[in-house]
Amino acid sequence: MDELDMALHSVNSLIKESREYKTYVFARNALLTKEKLYKELMEFKRRYTDIERYTDGNPYDELYKLYQENDELIHNSAVSEYLRAESAFSKLIRHVTDEIYRGLLWQDLKFQDQ
Repeated sequence: MDELDMALHSVNSLIKESREYKTYVFARNALLTKEKLYKELMEFKRRYTDIERYTDGNPYDELYKLYQENDELIHNSAVSEYLRAESAFSKLIRHVTDEIYRGLLWQDLKFQDQ
């Protein structure tokens, strides 16, 4: 294992110790015990992604309709807990990747000035 792999392993370990990760895993596992609910949510997320990807212009009306059709699903306590946990975990991962990117960019800019 080279130095970069060792550092990545350390970052992964730190992420797994985070509150965001632990909350996400707990919420995901709780939702997975409700197979029908989990499948409905995955179908909702697939349709949401399709609307965002393939709708020309502003997808607001289509997304609004999707949310209206799935109001009960979205407001289910297990689903909303999962979605909140997933969002917080995603923010953590974005923060980690943004910091890596900023560190690389800063290094490149410092190198050019010398």
